[in-house]
Amino acid sequence: MGSISRLVGLVVTLFSLTGCIGLISPAVPEPEAHGTYAVGVTTMTVQDASRDRELPVEVWYPAASAPSGSDDDPVIYSVRAIGGTVARLRSPLGAHRDVDAKKDGGPYPVVLLSHGAGSTRLGNVTLSEVLASHGYIVAAPDHPGHTIDDQVLGISDTQRAQAMLDRPLDLSRVLDALAQRSRDPRFVLGGLVDMDRVAVAGHSFGSAAALALVGARFDAPRQEKECEKDDDDRRCAMVDILGPEPYRYRDPRISAAILISPAGFDLYRADGIGWVDAPTLVVGAVRDETNKYSEYAKPTYDALKSPHYLLRLRDAGHLTATDVCEIGDSIGFMSKTFGGKKAVDGCGGPEEGFISSRVANDLAARAALAFLDVHLNHDTSAEQALQIELTPTVDSIQP
Repeated sequence: MGSISRLVGLVVTLFSLTGCIGLISPAVPEPEAHGTYAVGVTTMTVQDASRDRELPVEVWYPAASAPSGSDDDPVIYSVRAIGGTVARLRSPLGAHRDVDAKKDGGPYPVVLLSHGAGSTRLGNVTLSEVLASHGYIVAAPDHPGHTIDDQVLGISDTQRAQAMLDRPLDLSRVLDALAQRSRDPRFVLGGLVDMDRVAVAGHSFGSAAALALVGARFDAPRQEKECEKDDDDRRCAMVDILGPEPYRYRDPRISAAILISPAGFDLYRADGIGWVDAPTLVVGAVRDETNKYSEYAKPTYDALKSPHYLLRLRDAGHLTATDVCEIGDSIGFMSKTFGGKKAVDGCGGPEEGFISSRVANDLAARAALAFLDVHLNHDTSAEQALQIELTPTVDSIQP
């Protein structure tokens, strides 16, 4: 099928589906994981004229209060692909759109969040809302060229390689925009962005970008030798796109990293990850079939020389600790229709032998909160809580 006819067919299919898309309720974490703040959310657009990129960014933040009244229902997130909506997701914590931020608790630390390959900025809504309820600003961009649209149409090795260049720069540009807009009192977060407390988080390929921002290095000369030896198209594309110089995108404003079902070890190797100089939390899923635990999460953790922590989720797959399982049926239908692969790694819950997304999201959020409290808020009393969260009592199949 030609690219134009394929695109037309996709748009027609999306429009025909729009009227029958139901509401999806995400896996809500346990009440103890909820913070004391109401949650607000806004969408902003970040332009990067130097790279001709436009980034839609979802921003979650601590809100002054939840509005009351029939016209002020919690937000419903629309997950979009080319031409229409493919899924609608209820807010797990009852977030409200464009409400006032809570002024007297700020300024608030920032977490940049990078989605997985072929995914969406809404792939980790639960984690984002939980963090916001505890006093964090979370900013999650879509990465053009590496979103659901591209997954449906097919992501080439060249696109994946280009994403290694684009993603870290996207995240740094989002941070620039937050800093700039924070100086504007008309912005919902005017005066409330703490640029001295910034972390980066990523799921899957987003973790590769996160690693770059905290110091990981891609050794192009070595990768070129491996490319020639193994005839690996993906690795060769990386070498062609990234060029002969070592790949370095350290952003000195970022002081901590969270990696969820991480990718990147095959690109950086142990030597490259050894350059990371920020505290790092690795959330690894033992039954991950996309980025196998023994090939990605565990060796990444072992290669880190900065303070590092590991949350090991035994009966979890690649997507269990995200909201992609909840929206995956709709996305999977579109991908399957147009020749892609349905995203199911770690989905299905106990019936498929996995812990539920509710349990996985709860465990990941608790560990992330304790980690951030220690390394962004410098709360030494949270160190004990962090060690407790890294030894989950729920390490088997639970509803």
